Amino acid sequence: MYPILYRKKTRTGFLLALLLLALGIRLLGAPEARRSVWKQTKSVLGSETLLKTVVYLETGMRPEPKTPHSGNSAPDGRKPEGLPAVALRSELRAKQEPVPTSETEAFAAEGQSEEIKTEIETETGASAAPEPISFTAEEAEEIDFRGDCSYTVDKAALLQQPLNWPDEPGPKVLVIHSHSCESYTECEGHSYTPSADYRTLDMQNNVVAVGDALAEALAALGVELIHDRTYNDYPDYNSSYAVAREKIEAYLEQNPSIVMVLDLHRDALEQPVRESVELDGQTVAPLMLVVGTDEGGLDHPHWADNLSCALKLQALANRAFPALFKQISFRSQRFNGDLTRGSLIVEVGSTENTLPEAIAAMPYLAQLVAELLQCP
Repeated sequence: MYPILYRKKTRTGFLLALLLLALGIRLLGAPEARRSVWKQTKSVLGSETLLKTVVYLETGMRPEPKTPHSGNSAPDGRKPEGLPAVALRSELRAKQEPVPTSETEAFAAEGQSEEIKTEIETETGASAAPEPISFTAEEAEEIDFRGDCSYTVDKAALLQQPLNWPDEPGPKVLVIHSHSCESYTECEGHSYTPSADYRTLDMQNNVVAVGDALAEALAALGVELIHDRTYNDYPDYNSSYAVAREKIEAYLEQNPSIVMVLDLHRDALEQPVRESVELDGQTVAPLMLVVGTDEGGLDHPHWADNLSCALKLQALANRAFPALFKQISFRSQRFNGDLTRGSLIVEVGSTENTLPEAIAAMPYLAQLVAELLQCP
């Protein structure tokens, strides 16, 4: 076939016939047929073999062969810049696939953007942002209260109201212990010298050690925090909340980024009964949230916000660890909850639990607190 193309008239006619054929297909064919034929025609007309043939027929010269080079080096011997693979691929595609300037070029480029986007998301781990955490009225109904507060509240409205956390750089959580000396039932490996019944100054064996475990678990989840490890109930137990209040106020002044104050305690049951939860094959001390109000006469503008936080935390726990939390203790006392909109007391187990059981609950609490901080 090719020798006849040495005659210019024949060559011109041949090329004209190809052009008319392509034009006929373009005008008369269905969109799907046009696209398929165009791809095939383009691949043939743009093939390296045909290009070499046309150059040889027109000039009698063979094209210069390409100089081979390593895939890890540029043609001039330079090493490529240290760009990510995705960036390199995007740069190459930008050179090889220019923005279409005509409808025919658009056929070749159509559908490529989604393919490239999928590839980039796969290689970089990028994906759609997770949906914001939301709650339902049904979840509110599953949460019960105990305690001496007589207020009637709309649990569903408080559960669903937004938190609107301030977004200041710095620590988000303050962990403190108004009753730092509270301790647990002694067990193997955890004996101590008591300062009173179920109390000790040994910070390796009182509730401060539980705070250490919570701080470690929160930090592992990327939550920046402060843990106050000082005594607030020694030597004067009756002044413990007043002492803790001064420290909380100082921390908040120095760290305006703090949005949650978690006051960790060990509960003291009126009727000592051992309570525990089995999670992931281990025995865990149950948790109880305590929320104060202004019913006792002290100013507390944030009690509804505190209760909203408690309801959300309990709802999150009911989804993931249904037996971990006991009923919310709704109280008439203030308990320093007025200092932030995210203040909560967390009772970790009771005198009937051991320290290892209390510590075992902290990774679960940390996970829930980290999720709560992501709530809108």
